[in-house]
Amino acid sequence: MKAIILAAGKGKRMQSDLQKVMHPVLGKPIVQYVVEAARDAGFDDVTVVVGKDGEEIKVGLKNCGGLFFAVQDEPLGTGHAVQAGSERIKDDDDVLVLCGDMPLVTGEFIKEFMASRSKEKAEAVVCAVYRENVGDFGSVYDTDGEFVEIVEAKDITEKHATTTWANTGIYLFKGASLLRGLKKLKNENSQGEYYLTDVPKILKDEGASVRVFHSYADMSVFTGINTQIHLAEAVGHMRARINARHMMNGVRMVDPASVFIDDSVKISRGAVIYPGVILEGFCEIKENAVIVNSHLKDTIVRANASVRNSIADGAVVGAGTNVGPFAYLRPGALIGERCRIGNFVEVKNATIGDGTAMAHLAYIGDADVGCGVNFSCGAITANYDGKEKHRTTIGDGAFIGSNSNLVAPVNIGENAVVAAGSTITDDVPSCALGIARERQIVKLNRYKN
Repeated sequence: MKAIILAAGKGKRMQSDLQKVMHPVLGKPIVQYVVEAARDAGFDDVTVVVGKDGEEIKVGLKNCGGLFFAVQDEPLGTGHAVQAGSERIKDDDDVLVLCGDMPLVTGEFIKEFMASRSKEKAEAVVCAVYRENVGDFGSVYDTDGEFVEIVEAKDITEKHATTTWANTGIYLFKGASLLRGLKKLKNENSQGEYYLTDVPKILKDEGASVRVFHSYADMSVFTGINTQIHLAEAVGHMRARINARHMMNGVRMVDPASVFIDDSVKISRGAVIYPGVILEGFCEIKENAVIVNSHLKDTIVRANASVRNSIADGAVVGAGTNVGPFAYLRPGALIGERCRIGNFVEVKNATIGDGTAMAHLAYIGDADVGCGVNFSCGAITANYDGKEKHRTTIGDGAFIGSNSNLVAPVNIGENAVVAAGSTITDDVPSCALGIARERQIVKLNRYKN
């Protein structure tokens, strides 16, 4: 079982410097979804056909592992692309051909399609989908499932009958039949290209059994992406599919249409997702966590925690912790359990111990903060000296007064107190009071002449 995925199209209509199949659909390139669908259906041997400038695609799919790549030097049509990717095909292989710009095709559908070939024992099967108006899709003609021909949309003339069966661009061949048909391809058409759609006709004319698989699946499954409009439509369909999967697993979404969740995100049963949420990358939302109007990337939110109106990137939010509103957790922010990270608090590359409160207007960067610490309004760690970053250490139970500056590197001991308005440049021992401010002076009758 071998799959060939056609991904060499330039996608000029996308009006983008990014190659068409590398445009993201909820966290993954378009073509990665196609690769995963083929593998879900049992095709471990997958060849991706790219153009001569396809290095971007190879790099983008490196996490898929075990792929083979073939290069189509010139864009001479789908038949020419399959020729480029056919080097590893053997006579007794089952060969699946997929379009690399169709991210909504699923492994489940491919298995259903393959089952039809086993039933018919055909040398080739063409997948056609019911569509009242074929439009830009090629038309598939058959008689009771026996293939007649495929006519590309640009080559349809008045002599052709009206049909409601559109070509999906998905095919299944016996290896020997595919190789034989590819050798006989000609480019006698309006585009001067070698159409893969001609191969089934060549095989039929030789007397081979070629069948048509009629699909009544939702047309969205076969959405091919050629413009930014198509991309947005595909994102909408994929979003609905992903959100439905999570809701079926016990996740509550107040308004799924306003939630964007990458395919790689994991959400546990009982979590609640409110409107305006974006979850990107490798987020994990644990049991009974609540996310409201927030943008999270590569972030773990543990059980019973909440994140409201905030941004987090590469952070961990401990169980029972409340974050927000308007907090910013930057990479390396490791927040303990039952903490309070309030409004306009920013945490970067810092470990925050259990039960610590940072209620509002604070910056904690490059720091190790203990348990039960009170970090008051307006307090910051001054971690950058203009050349290097330095760390601040705060012991358990410490109290950092309002509008304090902790100039790193500095250590604040357990149960120590930093007086409000202090700029601390030296260590404060455990249970000590650190005060670093000018003595107050009051001058009376300031406005008296």
